[in-house]
Amino acid sequence: MQTSEFHELQGFRIWWAWAAIITLNILFCVALVQQVILGKPFGTTPASNLGLTLLEFAALSFLYFLYSIRLKTSIDEKGIHYQFFPFQFKSTTIEWNELSDAYMRTYDSFYEYGGWGIRVGTSKTGKAINTSASCNQGLQLEFKDGQLLLIGTKRPEEINLIIEQQKLAGKIRWGT
Repeated sequence: MQTSEFHELQGFRIWWAWAAIITLNILFCVALVQQVILGKPFGTTPASNLGLTLLEFAALSFLYFLYSIRLKTSIDEKGIHYQFFPFQFKSTTIEWNELSDAYMRTYDSFYEYGGWGIRVGTSKTGKAINTSASCNQGLQLEFKDGQLLLIGTKRPEEINLIIEQQKLAGKIRWGT
């Protein structure tokens, strides 16, 4: 059988979170320019210049944090590898022999898991790792011990082909 590999790198793509933090950064920049550079107090009870500078530094740091979020997923002969940076510094490997089933499915991250990121759902849905509200396809993994993990993807067709190859090779069973 031909060895197939899959690699995907996803960033944090929740538009309203980006809009909120960018708006906050613009507001603090305007406040800094008005108060520190132009010398006019910002608002009726202005913060200190140091306070405004620290707030803008915190907002810029959070913007960088959102930008740094990455879900790296790889699939190869050994198994499935994922890393959700900056929450995981090392990749986690799930070997094929740990799984009782693997398949693609449509999901709703907000209703099934309560949001995006590293999420814990109910006993029926298990854990999920995803980065985007627009991504509603995921690789559902069922472990032999009954645990569940869903890994979001924007390339479900490619993953599905590899999963089918692994099932044909007898590494995991044909599932739901």
